[in-house]
Amino acid sequence: MTDKELINKIKNGNEPAFDALFRKYYASLARFAMMFTKNEDNADEIVQSFFVRLWEQKEGLKINSSVKSYFYTSVRNTALNFLKKEKTRNIYQKKHEAESKNDILDIENNKITKIYETAVNNLPERTKEVFVLSKNEGLTYKEIADYLQISAKTVENNMGIAFKKLREMLMPYKHLIYK
Repeated sequence: MTDKELINKIKNGNEPAFDALFRKYYASLARFAMMFTKNEDNADEIVQSFFVRLWEQKEGLKINSSVKSYFYTSVRNTALNFLKKEKTRNIYQKKHEAESKNDILDIENNKITKIYETAVNNLPERTKEVFVLSKNEGLTYKEIADYLQISAKTVENNMGIAFKKLREMLMPYKHLIYK
């Protein structure tokens, strides 16, 4: 029986005719699809999807060229559509992964910021004041000394105390800070 005769039988719901065309073309169509997808599972999925659509739309099936040509063209188009969808899916997946990473980094940065702020707030009052003026306001030791009307040496000593205490307080969190 010719391919055209089998197609006419398929239009009338003849399952053995469908099975005959499926068996005749499946392997070669899968190899053909593999040229596009470079993945055997995806190639099989594309060909199976083509045959499912063929069966579902059998009543309205119109093949103007040869059956073989129609099958290969349909599988090529299905493969190209699959690749477009796969590319779009990969773009969105990468975007989602990047957003998730950023969310995790934001959470970790917030944790670190809160830990740091708590540590600074636990410094002795004068030491905290000197440290904040230096690190947050960007003042030099001399400017801090003039502003607080203390010696530059006192500013230097308070900064040393601040660094030592902060180091001690932040040590348990070094795994968060130094990744």
